[in-house]
Amino acid sequence: MRTLLVVLLVIVCLVVMAIPAFIVTPELSARPYRERGPFSVPFRLDVPPVWLRLSPFGVHGDGWQGLLSVAASWVYLYLTSVLMLAFVPRRVRLITQALKSGGWRERGRLFLIGLLTALVSVLLAVLARFAFVWLVLVIILAGAVFVLSYLGVISVSLMIGGALRRWARFTPSLWVELALGSLVLFTLGRIPIAGWILVGIVVAWGLGAVLATHLGSGEVWSLRDWQTMD
Repeated sequence: MRTLLVVLLVIVCLVVMAIPAFIVTPELSARPYRERGPFSVPFRLDVPPVWLRLSPFGVHGDGWQGLLSVAASWVYLYLTSVLMLAFVPRRVRLITQALKSGGWRERGRLFLIGLLTALVSVLLAVLARFAFVWLVLVIILAGAVFVLSYLGVISVSLMIGGALRRWARFTPSLWVELALGSLVLFTLGRIPIAGWILVGIVVAWGLGAVLATHLGSGEVWSLRDWQTMD
């Protein structure tokens, strides 16, 4: 019975992923062109906002092309997660354990750590604008935050997939857990507007776990190594 419910959950995820492909706003080229007058609004009200046309994992395409784009995006997400997991398995395991341990207070602490880190990163990016090599600094900062956040998202996926696998009493498989967890997160990200909020919470939570575990090493943050020996 539990196996059937998990299969049903997978089907629901696939349906939710496919829905935006059939409700996306028609292409603008199909709309009649109107000249802009001297008192016209500088933006078009019939154009859907960017957060409706985009999701955290790609563009909301229409028709069969949109379905193909969704499938390719999830496969890309899964394969890159597999590569990351193969490169740093111990770090991912420690981060996942940190996400599982503790109650809601500990999870809230991890979320706040990730949220504050993201806000500080944005502030540093703004300040870097006044530096001589600001573009290089912004690229390095954005790349570092992206890699750490992605490591946290993989750990959250494993936590969710592991919980589903244990509940359904499947044979232990790391790749099945990763597939289930990434499918759930990808589906949440495909929900218009709400997907941005849900994925943002997941990213902040995962990023906080990465930093709390000293980038997955399990060590304690300390400046002891900088102390000179007498």
